[in-house]
Amino acid sequence: MTDFYGYSTRSISNSFFSMDVLSHAGPRIVRLEPKGTGLNLLAEVPTVHFDSPQGDFFPLGGHRLWAGPEFPEVTYLPDHLSAEVEEIPNGLRIQHESHYLETHYQRQLEVILDQAGPKAALMHQIKNLGTKPLQILPWAITQFRMGSKAHLPMAKGQIAVNEYLPNRNLVLWPYSRLQDKRFHLENTCVEIDATPDDTALKVGIFSPVGWAAIEFSEGWVLIKRFTVLKPEDYGDFNSNLQCYVKDTFIELETLGKLTTLQPGEAVTHLEEWELKKGTLASLGLD
Repeated sequence: MTDFYGYSTRSISNSFFSMDVLSHAGPRIVRLEPKGTGLNLLAEVPTVHFDSPQGDFFPLGGHRLWAGPEFPEVTYLPDHLSAEVEEIPNGLRIQHESHYLETHYQRQLEVILDQAGPKAALMHQIKNLGTKPLQILPWAITQFRMGSKAHLPMAKGQIAVNEYLPNRNLVLWPYSRLQDKRFHLENTCVEIDATPDDTALKVGIFSPVGWAAIEFSEGWVLIKRFTVLKPEDYGDFNSNLQCYVKDTFIELETLGKLTTLQPGEAVTHLEEWELKKGTLASLGLD
């Protein structure tokens, strides 16, 4: 495919799946299709938008790189009008430069496909192009199609090294409702159903296990793996894993280290994706 609702795309593939990225916007991965299915596992929301200090921001769907913590004047800078894409071995590199008042940074996403298995490596980078220090964290956000279910592991088990100290956390946003029917809290995980509702739901946790997953009703599971840092390295009450759902998509989000970047410095965050056929239960991930 060479078009996504009027946006030009570039495609990469291996023997297991294909990906489309936007050629002149983003960085944004807009399609993830298991081979031979024609099924896009990512959300497609080309008309969704919200206000930002520099104009409307269009998430468009799929995978994006944001600059956190979430402050509109830093995070919501529109990226749907420009980007540069270049080929790298087995993948693509996408760059976009954002500039608003004293905030000036570059977002870069490298996508490299594994040629031997259903895997991809996504390296996210944010570089301070301004003249003043910038406190920022790389925030990898993937919007998936409705009808799926997100699985966020909270702990490796119920046994703690010291039973007198806490070993799990749950982070809530002002609009999050614990009685929300999409929210399921278990002893070692949180699960969120991607069913539409006019009210948004968002939760965050510190996950020490380094992975999260989303299960699709069509019989696929995508696993996101990420490096676990110390809890105090993260923002948002030490959460490194978050999930947001409302009416048209569900987001599974991992976060990198909260860093004060001096001019010219950069921070990176790696996600590794693996696409499997099956369910959370059949793969032993429930």
